Amino acid sequence: MFFNDTTINYIQIGMDVASLRQNVIASNIANIDTPNYKEKMVKFNDFLNNDKLPLYITNPNDINPQENFQNSIIVDKTDSYGQRNDKNNVNLTSQEAALAKNQILYNALTAFAKYKFGEYKNIISSSQGA
Repeated sequence: MFFNDTTINYIQIGMDVASLRQNVIASNIANIDTPNYKEKMVKFNDFLNNDKLPLYITNPNDINPQENFQNSIIVDKTDSYGQRNDKNNVNLTSQEAALAKNQILYNALTAFAKYKFGEYKNIISSSQGA
């Protein structure tokens, strides 16, 4: 029943991306003093912003929600150069801000998943009395 729910699948994809982003940011912060280290970032928002992830399938040519989007998630090094002599371009302030933003996203996805499973719990419990 709910295993075919595309909303749950999208929540799972979002949580997977947020988890990957958490690991990449943690790696950036851990390597803040490593010479020649280039900051990495997860590029999944580019995929979402290009309208390649439809909310509804209205055409057979649309992307299938069951499709694996892991291939669309890219971890890439940034080419920006910092002001540091060791050619490390990690900015602690921006990494901390990205970490906070990612945590808010993950918490929102968790709350939404809890809400969706609460709906299913109510449906199951109400159907048992019928």
